[in-house]
Amino acid sequence: MKKQESSMENTQKDHIFTEIYMGIHTVMVLMVLVYHVYSQTMAGMMTVMLVIYGIYIGFELYLFATRQILKLESMLGGYFQSIMDILFISICSIYLENYFFITLPIFCLFILTASLANHRTKSIIHGLLTTLGYLAVGILNGYFPLGVVLFQGVLLIGFSFFVGELNQLISDVYKRNHYAMEEIEYKNQLLEYRATTDFLTDLSNHQAFYQSLEVIAEKHAPITLILLDIDDFKAVNDVYGHLSGDYVIREVSQIIKKQLRTSDIGARYGGEEFAVLLPGTGEPFGQRIAERICTVVAEYPFEFDNQKMRITLSAGVCHSTVALNRGEQTMLVDQADELLYYSKRNGKNRVTSAQFK
Repeated sequence: MKKQESSMENTQKDHIFTEIYMGIHTVMVLMVLVYHVYSQTMAGMMTVMLVIYGIYIGFELYLFATRQILKLESMLGGYFQSIMDILFISICSIYLENYFFITLPIFCLFILTASLANHRTKSIIHGLLTTLGYLAVGILNGYFPLGVVLFQGVLLIGFSFFVGELNQLISDVYKRNHYAMEEIEYKNQLLEYRATTDFLTDLSNHQAFYQSLEVIAEKHAPITLILLDIDDFKAVNDVYGHLSGDYVIREVSQIIKKQLRTSDIGARYGGEEFAVLLPGTGEPFGQRIAERICTVVAEYPFEFDNQKMRITLSAGVCHSTVALNRGEQTMLVDQADELLYYSKRNGKNRVTSAQFK
């Protein structure tokens, strides 16, 4: 699950920077085209290169619309876009002649975008490629003195390493915060689990049972409540020892869990007593579930420390066909408890069921 979330975050990040990248290039293509229309001085070779780059941008827009943009971005180890950046901005700088200086902030913008979109090493390589393109255009065309071009190139290289290190710092801070948040979330889940789960049986504890009852009984009518109690449990502890008693409780709880649906709630109500909530369940089904649990327990081969034991349960089952407020929920539990002790007084290992009144 965490890997899927991380993958989704990376995909979203890639899309954001791809949109920025394409937006910048599209604006630049349009600017050069407008300049060409009004000046009518573009050389034939420049026109051809501009057309080629326009086709490239159109192809990228198509791939982005069809969610295949990453195929293009992975070409030549991910540096294909850097090469295209250098090519097109060089064309612009040659064509615009006296406006060569505007390519410096444009290159800085591309370096910054590439750095934020990639890890440190890759972002620095993007920056170095861009710097080399800028220096080549400046030196070959001689728009500025060589010293000025080299000075600007040094500034561009310094900027490349600066944003690369800045990106690494941001990435480290993000990772530390991400790990810290994951640890906090894990500890919160662990605390919630310990606060709502019985340590011996892994069922809901007494408090969690009443919380579930409050939520379910108010919204999920009809509802059935089953209270189960291990018969003669004191004798089990007296004859076989308290460790055997813990063993019996654990085994009974596992039997109960296996008989329930995912929507049902099983809880250790206290000591050797268990509670089961069956939301959306009427009287016949609840009766059958209780009887099945009692039958399975009675037939189960309990054995601890080479000593075999016969364990049975008594159960009280109470059904309600209407939603219950908090006071009525307490009455539902009391009535189920009375039905449970009716089973105890009348032979044990049996289920007594009644409609909630």
